[in-house]
Amino acid sequence: MSLLRSHVPPELVVFDVDGTLHDTFRWWAPVIRAGLQRVADTHGLDVAMPDDRTAEAVVGMKDAGVWAPFLPEAHKHRWQELRSVVLPMEIDEVSRGVDYLFAGVRPLLRHLRTIGVKVALASNCRRTYMGAMQDGQGLRALTDWQFCLDSEGVSTKTDMLALARRAAGDAQRVVMVGDREPDLEAARALGWPFVWRRNDRCHLADAELVWGGDPDELLIGLGLPKLAASQ
Repeated sequence: MSLLRSHVPPELVVFDVDGTLHDTFRWWAPVIRAGLQRVADTHGLDVAMPDDRTAEAVVGMKDAGVWAPFLPEAHKHRWQELRSVVLPMEIDEVSRGVDYLFAGVRPLLRHLRTIGVKVALASNCRRTYMGAMQDGQGLRALTDWQFCLDSEGVSTKTDMLALARRAAGDAQRVVMVGDREPDLEAARALGWPFVWRRNDRCHLADAELVWGGDPDELLIGLGLPKLAASQ
């Protein structure tokens, strides 16, 4: 029986960030178009600017899977250059004082820690972006650990989950919460139950629990006290 079906409360909840806690879709498309135009101008490339839906399709993917789709076939090797151009733009965006977290995220994370549940973040991003996002969006004080693709000992999101479990004292009751296929795949690789943050960009029918974004909906699904219990 899965952890969620047994309603045994978790010791550790690991959250994906972009698209799960952080509404990246409010700013991502204009930023990637600006970066892509800069690379195109530098090399004289003829590129098709992605519409919002096309741009948003790569959020949560890894490395070349994020950047290469926007480049012409003969120039996909320039994906790291595109990343290096866009990363400072991303950092500026999440640091400029605009609240991009989904409604209820801060009280949810605060409540989890108040009732003794450890909270980790696992994201296919770089530490510079994670740090800026944590500081700019006020997440640093609300989580116990944060793992990125360039964290020590990490090459996949599965590695991040394994490190989070180890950091939590080899916790046995663990849950992954995410919005995209890489999140589900990482959870499945370790035999973890998975909560899908519902969205209209993919459909993850294999999730043990579907979460629409309301904090109490998630807490009840995990067998934990509702928000009012710590307020």
